[in-house]
Amino acid sequence: MAKITQLLSMYSLMGLIRHLRMRIFGKELLITGNCHCCGNCCRKINLEGVGGWLRSEKEYHAVLDEYPEYERFQITGKDDQGFLQFSCTWLTDQNLCRDHDNRLPLCTNFPDKSLYFCGGTLPPGCGYTIVEVRAFDKYLEDEVKGEGK
Repeated sequence: MAKITQLLSMYSLMGLIRHLRMRIFGKELLITGNCHCCGNCCRKINLEGVGGWLRSEKEYHAVLDEYPEYERFQITGKDDQGFLQFSCTWLTDQNLCRDHDNRLPLCTNFPDKSLYFCGGTLPPGCGYTIVEVRAFDKYLEDEVKGEGK
């Protein structure tokens, strides 16, 4: 039970189901595409704290103590999973970061696979896709066993 509680702090219930299904079927996530500069990823952001995805303003303020650069994010509400949603105040009218060369790792690494496991989806207009694919090592195992013919 402790393991499930720990996983639910990192994943939503939907994300946990996705994680377990992928493990059962030997799949992994593949991210393809490129940024279309729609800015939607900067308008609905979920942030992680030490104990998982942030769910309360108190947790957000605790994160600010360790990461003061997160002050640029403004709480805009909660998503349907109960996670806080944020908007970046550094987004310009051109849908670019006002300090693009010095973006946070959170921004430069978007989209991260953790988005899929928190039950999230890519925002409308995003040029990226996240899909479940059969893991390469599974294909390799089949070839070695002679089942790939």
